[in-house]
Amino acid sequence: MPIHTAPRFSISPYFAAYDPAKPAPVITTTIEKSLSDAGSFGVYQISVFLILGLLAVVPSMVGFSYDLNVGTPDHRCRLSTNDTYDTKHDRLLKYLTSSSNTDYDKKCRMFIDNSSLKRKSCDNGWVFDMKKYGVTLSTELSLVCDKFHLRALTQNVYSAGAAGSLLTGLLSDRWGRRKTIYLLVIILFIALNTMQLFFYSPTHKLLVFTICRFFQGFAITFHSVSLVLLSELTGPRRRVLAANTLAYSFALGQIILAVIAKQFKDYKLTYWALNIYVLPFTCIYLLIPESPRWLVQQGRIREARKVLERIFLINRRPIHNRLELFYSRLPTDVVAAREANQKMPTYFNVLKRLCRSKLMRKRCLLLIGVWAVALSVYLGISSAIPALTPWPHELFIAGAISEMIGLSVCHILASYIERRRLLIVFFIATALASALVPFTHDTQHNVSVALALLGKLTASSCQLLIVVYTTETYPTALRSTGVGLSACIARLVAMIGPQLSATQYSVWFPLPYIVYSLASCLAALAASQLPHIHSPCKLPETVHEVEKQHTQVTFTVPSPPPTLDQRRPSSALIRELGVTKSNPIPTPIFVIPRPVSRRHSTVIGLDQQINQVSRLPTITDMNEDEGDDKTNEIHPTTSVLSRISSLPTRLFAHRRNSNSTALINQNI
Repeated sequence: MPIHTAPRFSISPYFAAYDPAKPAPVITTTIEKSLSDAGSFGVYQISVFLILGLLAVVPSMVGFSYDLNVGTPDHRCRLSTNDTYDTKHDRLLKYLTSSSNTDYDKKCRMFIDNSSLKRKSCDNGWVFDMKKYGVTLSTELSLVCDKFHLRALTQNVYSAGAAGSLLTGLLSDRWGRRKTIYLLVIILFIALNTMQLFFYSPTHKLLVFTICRFFQGFAITFHSVSLVLLSELTGPRRRVLAANTLAYSFALGQIILAVIAKQFKDYKLTYWALNIYVLPFTCIYLLIPESPRWLVQQGRIREARKVLERIFLINRRPIHNRLELFYSRLPTDVVAAREANQKMPTYFNVLKRLCRSKLMRKRCLLLIGVWAVALSVYLGISSAIPALTPWPHELFIAGAISEMIGLSVCHILASYIERRRLLIVFFIATALASALVPFTHDTQHNVSVALALLGKLTASSCQLLIVVYTTETYPTALRSTGVGLSACIARLVAMIGPQLSATQYSVWFPLPYIVYSLASCLAALAASQLPHIHSPCKLPETVHEVEKQHTQVTFTVPSPPPTLDQRRPSSALIRELGVTKSNPIPTPIFVIPRPVSRRHSTVIGLDQQINQVSRLPTITDMNEDEGDDKTNEIHPTTSVLSRISSLPTRLFAHRRNSNSTALINQNI
């Protein structure tokens, strides 16, 4: 039924607390209770988790392909036509043993002749150590030395595309979570295949690769939209599991990428495998549902009803009070959302709603700063790990396994420890692990590698917690936009992380780890200013609810009807006085027969009048319905005034009953 033709539903006491000036958690209660009755984590939710979990493998494979498929192995200038990296001759020995050679001279410059000590650039190109990475884009296009900035440019362009999560978040709030995910998957598939075709082109290979990396970064933002969809399909207790599922899949993608890259040792074949994996997800629109919360917010009752019915059916749960749930509560929710004047989310409305509340401004700034530090440290340590050992694939797999362990520990502890405290502990652990890496690198290399893996473990846990924290902070109408805004700014700041990790050999080895440690300490200090979040907590629907959230989830119980003293003196009060039965007068045991007379008929008439229901004339009040729709919260002052104003009426009824009783006793 369209909203503009919907009739005025009779609002039961369940919805009596709604006030258009202050949106109440009516919509949240209905959806939360429906999902709870249907099974917050049944077969239906498990299947959606599995599909989106398999899709979440793709962002890590696309993102970290830069480290393996565009990796730069050890190299030096080509000294002859048939020269290889393992070739040994006199000129090479003189070149390598020269005391004046720096690391840059050994890799990027060569002697003019055997007798001269003057150097020149590598005119014949370079030879690479193919045992470490195999054939990469850097070895094929010689992205080393003076062209090294081009290699870094491709990763910066990718991060800039990933910052488009702000736009995809807005599209998700406008078009829906389902359509946005499908659109981004199609963009990713087109970008991967276009890039793959130009790999076999002799020209414009690097240019097309850079452009496609931008669109790939933009497309993988479906990761944050998937998190919002999973959070809105489950109950509060499964929200951490939703974030954990995507995080586990992200770590699993790193393992799959490392295994494929090590097996093929060719970046073209690795990208072909990635294309084949993405191909089945072009049909994902048929496999995932739309968020019922978003459908109710948009007034699409029929589609929300179908999603909920499908959840009940697949989870094998009976639908109690089907007519009341689907044809009374859901339409009432839509009417309430329309009366609350919830506008379509735009950039201006997002900033207006967030900046209007002082509490929301503070939380948004803190969340953006903490998320930026967590993502920067995570990407920086992940990029620095392969350079710590000559076996990058094995260490890459070890880093992914340590990340899974950290996610498991975080998932277990998040059920028992308050999330803000846990976030602070993980940031402090990341700061300590990062600070100890450079001190143990020269003397105890294995210990430094273990500390780097520990830093990645704790950084991934910080990232998981802050993602869940952000999802539970923004209201439904702005949730995807808010998460996208935070991820956008965090991505832009996180571009520093991988570039900073490259300075460990070009500038000073301890520099990136010191910066990571100081940034983690600042993030822990900022996290201490975040509010407490109890697990579980309900997802807010409006900014007004955000200010009152972070409390234990309790479903709204219909309040009992107001008592006589709590109602205002009106026609409704008079009618209630009229239908209230007085205490019955005890019937006398012995009745003395009397002759029929005028006096006897008068007494009998008074007795019948007393036993009948006492009624007062009904007064029509035009504001009666308006008063009944108000909230049930009664101010003490209002209750006292109601009692005082209704006192004459009650005294009149009591006096009449007393006089009638005295007259009967006197007659008897």
